[in-house]
Amino acid sequence: MPPLRPILIAALIAAGAAPAAADDLVARWQRADAACALPVSPLADQACEDRDRYATTLRRQGWCEARATTAYDHWGWQRCAPAATARVTPRRRARPHA
Repeated sequence: MPPLRPILIAALIAAGAAPAAADDLVARWQRADAACALPVSPLADQACEDRDRYATTLRRQGWCEARATTAYDHWGWQRCAPAATARVTPRRRARPHA
């Protein structure tokens, strides 16, 4: 039984680190989004590319873009509902039997 304990501890640490990593990714997306709104420059172009890359990563990790409640509200990110995640992930069709 002793070898199982380190594996269990590592799994608990990894599970606890996932939300922090996602929060960090959301913060990076927000910074890149703000920099993307700057006047046209190489910095703004890079920020827009980074923002798109962070958005793709967030979607793959089960996050969805939240809708704005007002015209001036920033929409941000939230965890997807299971049905929304199922719609985002393409399902493979079963092969027809010959």
